[in-house]
Amino acid sequence: MLEKPLWLTIFKRFGLLIMKTAETYELQRDVVDNIHRIIATSLDIKDTYANIAAELRKVIDFDRVSISLVGEKKDTAITYVISTTYNGQVLREGEPYPLKKSILERTIATGRPVIIEDTENKEFSTDAVLLQEGIRSRLSVPLRVKGNVIGSINLGSKRPNNFFAEHVHLLEQISPQLALAIENTILFRNIRKSEERLRWERDKLQYVVDALDIGICLMDRELNITWANKKISEIWNLHESAVGMACPVIFHCDDIICPARKAFERGEGRFHDIKVLTKDGRRRYIENVAIPIRDHDGDVKRVLLLSIDITDREKRIHQLSLLTQLGDALQYTLQLDKVFQLVLTCVTAGHALGFNRALLFLVNKEQDAICGKMAVGPSDPDEARRAWQEVSKYQTLEGLLKHVVEIGPLDSRLDIKTKLIAFSTSDEKETVVRCMREKIPLTIKDAHNDPRVTAEFRNALGLKEFVCVPLMVKSEVTGVIVADNLYTGEPITEEHAHILSMFAKSAALAIDNAETYKELEDKIRQLTETREKLLRSERLAAIGEMAAYVAHEIRNPLTTIGGFARSIERLGANNEKISTSSKIIVQEVQRLEKILNSIRDFSKPEEPQKTKTQINKLMEDTLELTEGYLKEIGITVYKELGYDLPEVLVDPGQMKQVFLNLVKNAAESMPKGGTLNVRTCVENGSIKIDFADTGEGIPTEVTEKIFMPFFTTKSYGTGVGLALSQKIVDDHEGKLSVFSETGRGSIFSIRLPLGNDERGRKRG
Repeated sequence: MLEKPLWLTIFKRFGLLIMKTAETYELQRDVVDNIHRIIATSLDIKDTYANIAAELRKVIDFDRVSISLVGEKKDTAITYVISTTYNGQVLREGEPYPLKKSILERTIATGRPVIIEDTENKEFSTDAVLLQEGIRSRLSVPLRVKGNVIGSINLGSKRPNNFFAEHVHLLEQISPQLALAIENTILFRNIRKSEERLRWERDKLQYVVDALDIGICLMDRELNITWANKKISEIWNLHESAVGMACPVIFHCDDIICPARKAFERGEGRFHDIKVLTKDGRRRYIENVAIPIRDHDGDVKRVLLLSIDITDREKRIHQLSLLTQLGDALQYTLQLDKVFQLVLTCVTAGHALGFNRALLFLVNKEQDAICGKMAVGPSDPDEARRAWQEVSKYQTLEGLLKHVVEIGPLDSRLDIKTKLIAFSTSDEKETVVRCMREKIPLTIKDAHNDPRVTAEFRNALGLKEFVCVPLMVKSEVTGVIVADNLYTGEPITEEHAHILSMFAKSAALAIDNAETYKELEDKIRQLTETREKLLRSERLAAIGEMAAYVAHEIRNPLTTIGGFARSIERLGANNEKISTSSKIIVQEVQRLEKILNSIRDFSKPEEPQKTKTQINKLMEDTLELTEGYLKEIGITVYKELGYDLPEVLVDPGQMKQVFLNLVKNAAESMPKGGTLNVRTCVENGSIKIDFADTGEGIPTEVTEKIFMPFFTTKSYGTGVGLALSQKIVDDHEGKLSVFSETGRGSIFSIRLPLGNDERGRKRG
């Protein structure tokens, strides 16, 4: 059998390939035609997507087909999966995801198709997600409408390198019509949403018209009512429908002020407020608003008139205006006591909330108690009359409150009584504690019979009817305001309690700010004192080291000089001139040795060995030691030693040294004699010790330097006594200070802290 020629084999294979290509092309053309027909005839977009996917499978091998669209927020995208050959999608359908670094972002930016040969390269943010589903290669073709890319049609395959240019060409043939169909679907959906929203708005408007607490009616050009809701009749106390009635008859307006007539004449909205007295004598405020309604030609044929009862609104405006004014007034000062006084004055002033009396209680967390802090108000009817006469001098609330900031402490009987009241925060039978714990206002109508009021609280303040409101900062109760009308007897209504509660919010913040400010002031003062002590300690340490070195270097030759001087004194006993000179040398050497000893004491201070000590006993010992010396130079000592002073932790030896230094310093300031007053007492949680002399006094420029080491204004001494005294007091966590007037004398004050137990005992 003869072998076929090679060219014939090649020709046959090429022919088969041509036929195959032709068949493929024919199939692709049929698929494109079918897809165009599907898009043109299908009414449901989901069916359209499904049928398109089925047609595409005839010519393209893929495992996933989807549509991606730009989200409502332009920085997001949404993908709708049309079909997959597998289960378990990782990328959730319909959920927005970031457009940035996605394949859709590239498609939009370039306007060209994108082929991903292998998702393992993770070129785009969604590659890693689809890789979890097993997708290895991707194809994305843009969907354009009027030149703008609105999204893309995407194919995915579990095989890498699965998509080629022919697939791009096929998708580009169907993408324009598909994009238009999607755009139309979106428009249709938006129109349907708009219609649904309009229907909802219409139904809602009808509901509002039926339920709204506003009178509504329509008027013709003759000012006759052609339509009205029921509320019009309720507001204007009509016993029948308002339809057919004339505007002036119902709304009590004349031609000049009638808002409906003005709306017809000027073609613009008008309003007018009317005050109406009800049958029971109450005043009501009605606002009439007239709105012109134009026809197609722009002529005003009807007017819509709204009648609104604004009585409550007017009250709220007045209240809010008042509360704003009161809130501003609380900013006049940050001094805590003044803020207390301003708060309570706002509660009691006739220009403001107008209660007769107001009491402030604040929570003390350390003591688990709520304690009376201040009260404003008269203690009896006569005092009430005098107080109201005084307040009447001020025409405005601002003037009154500025006066309050300037005056001194109250110290009224009511204020003193209030400050003596304190309740445990666990004592729920007390009204103020209950108010604090429940965090709600409490109005007590009959204090005598109400079980929530104890006899102790009622009798202490003479309460009959009163209101308690909590002071709250960040949901935490910090105190309570109690207010009443004891002298006028005016009933306390819910409105009174409500506006007082609203004011309490501003008051609580003002008090909290003042307390915070005071804490900051205290901390800044403490930091300043600590810094000064540290700087002083550093200076003292440096000077002490230098002084110790100098003293050491001087002591050796000084000892030699002293020894030779004493030898010369003995040898020259028969020579008066030599004896006198040698005695002078010996005396000066002894004086220098004393100076060196004081420098040694200063340069090597010992740590205090503290023990419980009676300060008065220590003072008596000190004065006993100096009694003879003081009498000799004509100084009289007066003692005012506090009774039953608690013991304090000090080093007795060091503290006695301080007392001796201060007594000696006082004596040196009175060379011609005088008086030394020594006082001890407990003051503000510390022992206070004063040394007051009637000496020459200290100039201001000297006072600032008086505690500096080696500073002295005397022709003798080393100037370390006061510096050493201050160092010792500092080591005891105390404070040594001086107050002086030139020519009148000086007061040196020591403050030594008491322990917490001793402070509590003295308060008790």
